[in-house]
Amino acid sequence: MATSNTKLTNSEAASIGRTLLSIWLQIQSILNSINHILIGLIAIYFTALGRSLNFQNTAMHALLSVIGYHVLMAEALMSHYAVNFVTNRFSHRTKSKIHGILQLVGGAMVLLGAFSKISQTEVHFTTWHGKIGLAANFMCFASITGGIVNYFQPKFVHKIYSPAEVKYRHNLFGMVTFTLGMLTIFLGYRTKFAYKYMDPEFIVAISLATVLVYTFTMIAPFRSFLDKRKYRRRS
Repeated sequence: MATSNTKLTNSEAASIGRTLLSIWLQIQSILNSINHILIGLIAIYFTALGRSLNFQNTAMHALLSVIGYHVLMAEALMSHYAVNFVTNRFSHRTKSKIHGILQLVGGAMVLLGAFSKISQTEVHFTTWHGKIGLAANFMCFASITGGIVNYFQPKFVHKIYSPAEVKYRHNLFGMVTFTLGMLTIFLGYRTKFAYKYMDPEFIVAISLATVLVYTFTMIAPFRSFLDKRKYRRRS
C-alpha cells in the first residue's frame, strides 16, 4: 500500500511540474510579446523624433544608438528564444544567421552613431553617459570582430579555445555589451538633449520601458549562459 501511495505521489509531482512549466512558458510568451511592443513603440518614437529634427547631430546619434541596441541587438539576443514568435518557426541554423546579421547591422549602427557624435563635439566622455557609452562601443567593436573571426576562421579560434569555451565567452561578452549599451541609453534620457525635447513625465515612462525591455530580453541569453556554463565545466 505504501508503494502504491509513493507511485501516486511521484505521478502527481510530475503532473504539477509539467503544469508549472507550462504556466512559466505562457508567462514568458506574454512577456516576450510585451517586449516586442515596447521595442516597436520606442523605435517609432525615436524615428519620429529624429525626423522632426531632420536627423541632424544628436538626433541622428540617438536614433542610431536606439535602433542598434534597443531594437536590433535586443532582437538578436532573442533569436534563439523558444517562445519568441518572430523566430521560433525557423531552424537553429537559420536563427544563428538571423542572430549574426542583426548583431552585425546593429553594432555597425551603434558605432556609426558614436562616431557621428564624437565628430560633432570637441570635449568627449565627461559624463557617465559618455564614459559608459565609450565602454559599450569598445565591447561592441570587440564582439563584432570576434564574431567575424569565429565565423570565417573557426579552426584558428578553436586552436586557442574549445568550442564550448568559445560559445560561453560569446554569450558572456554579448550580455555585457548589451547591458552597457542599454545602460548608456538609460543615462541618455538624462542628458540636455532629452530634457530639451522630452517632457519630464515621458522621460520617466520611456526609462521604465527601457528597463523592462532590458529585463525581458535578458531572460533568453541568461538561461543560455547558464546552460553553456554547465557544458563548459563538463568539457
